[in-house]
Amino acid sequence: MTMAEDQGGGDGAASSGSTSSTRGGTRSADGDDQRLDLILSEALRALAHQQGLLDNVRSRATILTGSAALVASLLAAPVLQRDELGGPTVVALVALAGVLACTIAICVPWWRWYFRSSATVLLSAMDAGHSLNSMRRHLSVNLESWVDRNDRTMRVMQWLFTAGLVLLCVEVTSWAVELIRTDPR
Repeated sequence: MTMAEDQGGGDGAASSGSTSSTRGGTRSADGDDQRLDLILSEALRALAHQQGLLDNVRSRATILTGSAALVASLLAAPVLQRDELGGPTVVALVALAGVLACTIAICVPWWRWYFRSSATVLLSAMDAGHSLNSMRRHLSVNLESWVDRNDRTMRVMQWLFTAGLVLLCVEVTSWAVELIRTDPR
């Protein structure tokens, strides 16, 4: 059974002219290649997934900031009441500043993201006489290039988040070392 027969009800007879089979694909009566719908929807799905990853990294970065602030408020208070700052205290404060810097770098909207197409470009393509299939094809290619471009930026953000986690661990360790080192007991 061919794809056109399968879509026509499966009885082996051709459908009422709403679709036709072309080299392994199916075209609707108006000439639209339905394979392009699949390709475009997959490209859109990849872009939507990437947008979700961006939101996730930014949310985790703000949680990282809250964690660093909580650690600093609980462990730093007794240490900072002393007259002198030991080496671990300085390391902890620098690590806290590093966590904040990583979070700011992740959350401040200076990154260039590509998640949507320009209506002007699409209208220009339509006015230039491009078919719907041609527009779908080019938009799918554009979406894929945007995903690739966004991926490079996303990797930088994920490395910044990882650096922030490492700095949080350094901060916790430094405060603990300073508390143990200066414990009067």
